[in-house]
Amino acid sequence: MGVAKRLKFIIPTVQVLLLVSAGLWQHILGKYYPGHPEVIVRYGSTPLYILLKASFPLAVLWLPFFCALTWASSIPQLNLTSGATGVVMLAVFDLAVVLSVALFWYFVVVEIERRRQGTTLIRFKSRMLETLKGIVLIAVGLGAFAYACWDSHRLLLVGQLNQRSLYWSSMVDAIVGGLFLLIWALLLIKIGIKDLLVTRKSA
Repeated sequence: MGVAKRLKFIIPTVQVLLLVSAGLWQHILGKYYPGHPEVIVRYGSTPLYILLKASFPLAVLWLPFFCALTWASSIPQLNLTSGATGVVMLAVFDLAVVLSVALFWYFVVVEIERRRQGTTLIRFKSRMLETLKGIVLIAVGLGAFAYACWDSHRLLLVGQLNQRSLYWSSMVDAIVGGLFLLIWALLLIKIGIKDLLVTRKSA
């Protein structure tokens, strides 16, 4: 098995294991420290936030669905968060997130390999769609950069205001999470610009 084929399996598997481990860790903290939310925020939420930023484009795709699910959960008549319905909904949501993370990182590895060969998995015959694709990639990249600046500034303020309880977790999230966001920003903007130039030359 070649290196590329191994990476197609290893990287998605590692990402899924990290996500599942972080979720289980947060659940364990919530179970053993039910009256101490600051412990869960300090030690449980930070790994999930960092992993979320590591998969930033996927988080953007999930955002509309998450907003719709949050809105639906706030309606008592739907009864989505209690009883057997709540358990099933949570299980389906968790499974969907895990599968999407695995597929996303598989796509990332394959796309990097294709890009090195001068091709891409996402290629439209329409020049207009290719142009739109490049614009969307640049927009998401700029969004990642803006979010990195805003979120890092927010986390630094949180750390300064809560030196005893949230300082170090905020610093780690700001530095590591911000680094992931900046990497995605540079990568997406670069790819978007390159695709726009290729589309313009082929016109």
